[in-house]
Amino acid sequence: MTLRPKIEVAIPVIFAASASICSCASTAKTAAPGQSTDHRNAPKLIAIAEHLPPMAPPSREKPLLVVYPRGGEIPTQNSFVVGSTVPGYQVTINGAAVAVNKQGFFAHVVSLKPGKNSFSVVATSPEGAAVTTVVEAVREKPPAVMSESIDSLGFDKGSIKPKDDQARTAGDIIELSCRATPGSRVTANLGGRTIPMVCPAEMKSAKLAGHGSAANQTTLKSKLVSSGINPGLSAAYGQMFQRYPAHRPDLYVGLYKIQPEDNFVDAPLSFKIQKEDPTTHQKKETSITAAAKITALKQPLTAVTVADDTIIRTAPDAGRLTPLPGGVRLLVDGFDGENIRCLYRAGKHVWIKKSALQMEESGAPAPNSVARTIIVKKDNFGESVVIPLSQRLPFTIEQTLKPNRLILKLYGVSAETDWVYQAPMEDDNALLVDNVSWKQPDDGTYEVSIDLKNNRQWGFFAEYGQGENENSLILHIKNAPHLMPSAQTGAGGKLAGLTVCLDPGHGGAELGAIGPSGVREAEINLAIALKVKAQLQKEGATVYMTREDDTDVSLDDRVAMAKARGVDLLISIHNNALPDGRDPIKEHGTSTYYYHPQSQELAQVLKAAMAKGTQLQPIGARYQNLALCRPSGMQAVLVEVGFMVNPDEYALLLDPAFQQKAAACVKDGLITYFGRD
Repeated sequence: MTLRPKIEVAIPVIFAASASICSCASTAKTAAPGQSTDHRNAPKLIAIAEHLPPMAPPSREKPLLVVYPRGGEIPTQNSFVVGSTVPGYQVTINGAAVAVNKQGFFAHVVSLKPGKNSFSVVATSPEGAAVTTVVEAVREKPPAVMSESIDSLGFDKGSIKPKDDQARTAGDIIELSCRATPGSRVTANLGGRTIPMVCPAEMKSAKLAGHGSAANQTTLKSKLVSSGINPGLSAAYGQMFQRYPAHRPDLYVGLYKIQPEDNFVDAPLSFKIQKEDPTTHQKKETSITAAAKITALKQPLTAVTVADDTIIRTAPDAGRLTPLPGGVRLLVDGFDGENIRCLYRAGKHVWIKKSALQMEESGAPAPNSVARTIIVKKDNFGESVVIPLSQRLPFTIEQTLKPNRLILKLYGVSAETDWVYQAPMEDDNALLVDNVSWKQPDDGTYEVSIDLKNNRQWGFFAEYGQGENENSLILHIKNAPHLMPSAQTGAGGKLAGLTVCLDPGHGGAELGAIGPSGVREAEINLAIALKVKAQLQKEGATVYMTREDDTDVSLDDRVAMAKARGVDLLISIHNNALPDGRDPIKEHGTSTYYYHPQSQELAQVLKAAMAKGTQLQPIGARYQNLALCRPSGMQAVLVEVGFMVNPDEYALLLDPAFQQKAAACVKDGLITYFGRD
């Protein structure tokens, strides 16, 4: 994945700063080296967008190049220094010997204390001439615990939550929190109601409310600590680490449940703190008003999506669900700032950015429809399942392979289905759809199960129709690639008839990871991808490239290219890095990534082929939420050939012969994959 750099030159030392912006992901959030920025709870690091000029390799005049770390704050207790020197030179960091490979590349793990850390990096020639540079790495410090002194009574203004305006309906719970003077009594006030706040680190035993005497009431756990709540836990590259202390004596939390009688609109939220001096018994109090205002929604609103591929999330800025086309109508019953809460059905909310919705006038008709028939027919993509509705409504699609099935759930739909037209009139032997069934598992959910023939799925997507069919939901199911024997094509090759979109990751200003000697991942990705293209074409495949030179291509444009070509496979070529807190000497190898179940087997086969052909250790075919893996209309896999931050693997990645070997692995993997069918 990625290290994204900035260069700073000091004679006689070349020094390049770097950080990670993984362009496999869907957003430009900041993350640690190699960490996808589309992950939740990714540790924040450096955001550097400048285009990096080419860096000269170390020489006797400038014998030391350090590419990481530099700038920003590091969230973990360890990091690493990555760089290169002249082959044959020795390197030490703060006096400790560093392993340097025969090409002069090195990566060395260092421990970090909170705050600024300085590391003296020394490169020494065989003759004893030494060059020194100092590398600084800043480990973030958790906010200091507030003073317990009554003289310092108050709040940390920046800690108050919620930070954004919120709207909720009766029965919803609003979560409140703030940092304030430890050992105090803290309350919140909303709409004239007083809400007690508690410090989780100091919670005492509580009793369940109920009838009867206190002696008959059940005692809860005596300490919240034993419940396992740990707000200081974070994640990096699939593993958890303790970013902040688990418990703070200055953290206060509270809950408020919106009541049916609440009528406040843009109501201010305030917090009050009180404390008594144990010596003088002096009492003090102060208060603060939050920036957020709260509204109790009495009536639902309606909205419509304004564009295709509207991003749907499980919570504000959290995991994704099936994207929606434009024109889909939804119920709105809350918001958090720019995140709008939409109701699919009772108990199922989703979140959509305000900019992706157009609010309708109050009193607009409810988003609902009746489903009376289901039609199965052939199309240019393969076969399609059509459900006519009276308006465009939200849906989700679930894919399973065992059994081989697509499950379409429509929300706001009531079943009156008396006809399932399963086979096209002109073809009684449909190639894809084996059976279609429906059920109404709960009010407002219409569930359609499409059982498929064969043992693989090759792609699917849903859209609403056009013209008089604009409200018909159409689920397209892709035909299997039709590989043609050489006798039919006249071109020869084991992959004749296959269409592939190859995506060399990064490019242009998106540099990707930076290796120890300063070569960019984008360059290596392109070199390997061009060799893959040549090998696939020799086997008769038709290959399209998202880029063939060092140019900027957005993630959306890369996906759009693959969709427009109607390819069978989308394969994105990358090389990996690691986040802070990990060890690039111990953690390395080849891996692949997929998102939809239909692509899992392909990812496994390509990973196995790459490991066998390159002799790099396999570290998995993994699920990951990456933009180049998310398209559902074709099988899509991202290949991480090797690690840019591992000195020995990086040396291999620079070798054209190894690049050719890696390209052959992709070709061999595809031949194996299609040979299984």
